[in-house]
Amino acid sequence: MPVQKLSSLALLILSLLLRSDLGADISPNVPLEHWGYGFLERFEARGFFSGLGDGIKPFSRLEMARALNAVAAAVEEGGELTRVDGERLRRLQEEFGKECRTLAGEESKREGEVAVRKGLGSHQPLFRYEHEQGELQADLSFRQQTDSFSGRGREQTEQIFRTRLGGEIRGNIREGVGYFISFEQTREQGSRTYILRDDVFERRIEVPQLKGNLADYHEGKAYLNFSLPFVDVEFGKDQVAWGPGPVDNLGLSGNAPSFDMLRLRARYGAFKLVSIAGALRPCPDRPDSPLCGNTADLERSYIVNHMSRTLEPEKYLAAHRLEVALATWIDVGFQEVVVYGDRGLEVTYLNPVMFYWAAQSYLGDKDNLMMGLDLDIHPGNGLRFYLAYVVDDLKKLKILSDDFANKFSFQSGFLWVDPLGLRDVDLRGEYVRIEPWIYTHKFPINTFRHFDGPLGHALGPNSDRWQLSATHRLRAGLGLHGGVSRTRHGDNVLLEDGSIRNIGGDLHLGWRPGDERESKKFLAGKVSRWTRAEVGVELQIGTKWHLEMGWAHEWGDDVPLPPRWGANVALENRTGYGDGNQREFHFDLRYNYF
Repeated sequence: MPVQKLSSLALLILSLLLRSDLGADISPNVPLEHWGYGFLERFEARGFFSGLGDGIKPFSRLEMARALNAVAAAVEEGGELTRVDGERLRRLQEEFGKECRTLAGEESKREGEVAVRKGLGSHQPLFRYEHEQGELQADLSFRQQTDSFSGRGREQTEQIFRTRLGGEIRGNIREGVGYFISFEQTREQGSRTYILRDDVFERRIEVPQLKGNLADYHEGKAYLNFSLPFVDVEFGKDQVAWGPGPVDNLGLSGNAPSFDMLRLRARYGAFKLVSIAGALRPCPDRPDSPLCGNTADLERSYIVNHMSRTLEPEKYLAAHRLEVALATWIDVGFQEVVVYGDRGLEVTYLNPVMFYWAAQSYLGDKDNLMMGLDLDIHPGNGLRFYLAYVVDDLKKLKILSDDFANKFSFQSGFLWVDPLGLRDVDLRGEYVRIEPWIYTHKFPINTFRHFDGPLGHALGPNSDRWQLSATHRLRAGLGLHGGVSRTRHGDNVLLEDGSIRNIGGDLHLGWRPGDERESKKFLAGKVSRWTRAEVGVELQIGTKWHLEMGWAHEWGDDVPLPPRWGANVALENRTGYGDGNQREFHFDLRYNYF
């Protein structure tokens, strides 16, 4: 069953909708990097509202507006706001003002109205057109990043510049169908020579074009969304993040490029459900982007007119997540994610309420399945605690054993709002442990990645990390942050004969005949240890401009040396290991980019 059938299914549903008189609660999604998520988390910890369901991201703009209205209602009922929080709430209400008014029944369209924004600090889009049959908004985006590195075996300071230009269009048709389109072109230039795609500094990319010390790449997103009775439907290319972690999660995170998907979302009181059927890409085989993980179907490849055409196997993802608000202060989440390929779409996995563990057994236990359970506890006194546990291909009920068939990872953390009476301060702590072989599979097509980006946590298998960070907001648009982290990673070992002793420390290399599989040992192999300390400042101007500068220092033992090292660079191509002593300066100026 080719991927086109997924498109046909979505178009069929869309055509039925357009013939009906159903109303729709539709709006574009809020980017995963938007600062509004952290703002809402702060007030959930303070007990301003409950049942947010923030383990399922992205939010739609209407979902964000509902949460903002809940914060505003709590303030009216006596909830205390600091001056800084009050100003930040006002900025978000301005940015999502249209959605807030829609929820209040105050928004109405004007026939043929055209508006062009005046001034770059306004929250309004650059161009807006409203009509009784729909609406269109358009805006530009710009981002300039500069990174400077010294140390870690470098003979001189290395500088990397990335310039991003793009734009987005969003709106709705007849109040029944919403749409979103975005495109971004990036040029990265550095003091290094780009030979492999892993030499590119930016990790969340699709296919780069390498030109000496230049690398060009782009990413586009586009989707349609609409509502059916009891369920919201979205079809297109976007990103997802599931779990209680504020940045990274064990199951699905925003580390990989966007991918095509059919997404269903529903909410019934205390229950929130989301289901995804998606199409992924194996690592591309291009002259400027060498074969990653040997996933190309070489037997089906051919040469025509002296040009090679490498055919890639099909790769898919199916996932669903259920969140339940057991009480006003505790949420429970359960999710399953399965990656499969070398065949067409599996109808069994398209069933949003099917238990994937049972489905995989029914299909012959040939796919890569992960199950996760997490708790989000927020008693309302300014504290939030979360815990997540993920099992990869569970076959034996030996939850914390060293049995190879029981690969697991867990994540725990806390948020303390205004600790010890320090106003406008957030204190965070987190520990993550990812066992060997997590995200890998004996069949390379089932590896937990899209292109060569991880679908799950960026830390990768056979690793752990603890981190502590603090943020202090001096004003609504001015904040200081700092943090420290300690990371350990056990890498596969390169033997003297050039072969690899595979201990499950590489996301891209699963079990092979001859590899140990009776047991696993955490932090086996070549162990790297490094500590990172960082400080930074953030400045927000209006709702469109954002400036961030930061400095970091890393040091450690047996740390892989740059630039020929990374997630998809084979051990034999790496440049060795060093003391990890490195200094980094980061500059990031954004316009309409979160």
